[in-house]
Amino acid sequence: MQPPVEISDRSEYRRRMNELLTIDKRRTVIVTVDMQNDYLDMNLATAPVAPEEAARVIASTRRLLEFARAESIPVIHVYVKRRPVEVERGFESHPLVSISQRARCSQNAQAEARRGPDRVEGTPQAELPAALVATGDVHVTTKRVMDSFHGTDLDTLVGRVFKAETVVLTGINTDTCVMATTFAAGNRGYRPVVISDCVASMRGRDQHWMALEIMSRSIAWVLTVDEFAAKVRAG
Repeated sequence: MQPPVEISDRSEYRRRMNELLTIDKRRTVIVTVDMQNDYLDMNLATAPVAPEEAARVIASTRRLLEFARAESIPVIHVYVKRRPVEVERGFESHPLVSISQRARCSQNAQAEARRGPDRVEGTPQAELPAALVATGDVHVTTKRVMDSFHGTDLDTLVGRVFKAETVVLTGINTDTCVMATTFAAGNRGYRPVVISDCVASMRGRDQHWMALEIMSRSIAWVLTVDEFAAKVRAG
């Protein structure tokens, strides 16, 4: 697979689309995707993002969530917590991931391939950093594949409980679970907004950047925390 000769500049399209976006906070939810210690805590992680990326994501997401809660915007945490029976039965979430893990083949610059099931219920790796959690947040722990809507009640919460039109996405990894969930949100008729400060990839900043480029060119609005806050205040 050959790379393109040059990368086209789509900055004017992004600028114009971001200019056109309006956000009604009464019809907005924040969704964090797999924002767990297994990626973000350097003392616990089995598949960490780079330490500086973890620090950036935690600090920016904390700021975003504090702002959202102050504006009465619901916060939903969607993440994987594997039951012991799933581990015993050898449940696999994605064939590419499973095969690469068995072959000890890893794209993670910080760590080798995982040696066993990840984010098992009852382990500290499966928990969210305390700085990102508050009373009143909603937790969805039945995510098992990259798309956070698939097989969970996230759509029910977003559409029928909170009656949202805008889904604001943060989390790990930019190029897999965040992007898959962003596609899924758009497919369900929601307005997907990805907060660039609050996402990262264990596969490196290049994959993170490529995913943001793809999403901003075709399926989502990509904003910073400050840009999102300004949209909410303007709305």
